[in-house]
Amino acid sequence: LLRGALLRAFERDQLESRIIQSDKFRPLLARWSEVLASGDACADADPHDIPSEVRRQGEEARDPEVRWLVRRLASGDKMHRGPPHFPSVLLQRGPQYPFQPWEFSYLKTRTGSIRGTELTRKIELPEVEPPGPNEDQLRPRDLWAEGCLDDADLMDF
Repeated sequence: LLRGALLRAFERDQLESRIIQSDKFRPLLARWSEVLASGDACADADPHDIPSEVRRQGEEARDPEVRWLVRRLASGDKMHRGPPHFPSVLLQRGPQYPFQPWEFSYLKTRTGSIRGTELTRKIELPEVEPPGPNEDQLRPRDLWAEGCLDDADLMDF
């Protein structure tokens, strides 16, 4: 339960998740769960609230990744990467490959190379509101009229 609470604090592909699941973190995890078992429940454990015994044991660990993870957990940072960054390169409009023959000759005379950096213009994306729920989602379902469906209902025998 404690391992699951710690893993939920990170994304699946982060280094922290791999360290938590490794054998080198297991003694620290066992000690942490012993401390929690004497008091609170392991499922409700706050990953950023490390007991002092566990923190001391983690700082004395031989493995640098375990020491780094204990410092990272103790920092209190939420540690999520957040939404992906939209690259600004995609907000530029210019000549695109594959060039038409006249575009290629124009680019060679205009810029001296095929990059076309003088021809790019920054574009603005229109603001789009997220779509609201449609009528089928708003009205309650009539299960007597529609019937109850499960996986077996759609099978052909």
